Formats: sequence, structure tokens, C-alpha cells
Amino acid sequence: MQSVISISRMQQALIASVQVDLSLSVLKAFEEELLAALGRDNVRGVLIEMSGLKSCSRVELSRLLQLSYAIEVMGRHCIFVGIRPGLVLGMLDTGLDTTHMVSVASIEQALAILK
Repeated sequence: MQSVISISRMQQALIASVQVDLSLSVLKAFEEELLAALGRDNVRGVLIEMSGLKSCSRVELSRLLQLSYAIEVMGRHCIFVGIRPGLVLGMLDTGLDTTHMVSVASIEQALAILK
């Protein structure tokens, strides 16, 4: 099953642009496609670009954090990009542990971290 979340390569990163409402089936397809791409491509990290995401459930956010940990276990960096203020407040309200989450405002900032 192909993900509806586009994955492209820029410099030493895979960029996953989340522009659709998330569901567990969308996340499952995305996880499979992204982890397969990491197995094929020699990149330093993954940028999960979230500026198009307006809302997300605690379960979906937790699943994204689990995916970021899987990426780290594979020896790559995972950086969340462009998280909207409302989504940040939602993450904090649900009590998700974001201690190890790396987040920046722009793709340029994320690419600078990977250099």
C-alpha cells in the first residue's frame, strides 16, 4: 500500500511532507514506506514536515514519536519541522513525552542540523 504522505530526498535527508489528516491506516502505510526508503537510501536523517497538519489525536502523535525512535535506532536523525502552535498545545495537553523530540521551524534549520 502506497502512502499518501509524500517522501522526497533533499541533500542528505528524506523529507516526509504531512499534508493530510492522519489516521492509523495512513500512518501504517507511511511507516512502511519510510522505513523501506531508509533501507535503500544512504541519508543522515528524516525530516517530518508537519506545517500542513492542523490536528492530530494523542494516538497518532504517539505513533509519530514511535516512528521517530525507530528512525533513531536505524542510526539516522529524525527532525520534526513546522509544527503549528495548536498542535504543540495539543501535544502538551495530552501529556506526551516530547523530551527526546527534535523540532525546528524550517527545512533549512533541519538541514543545517544534519550537516
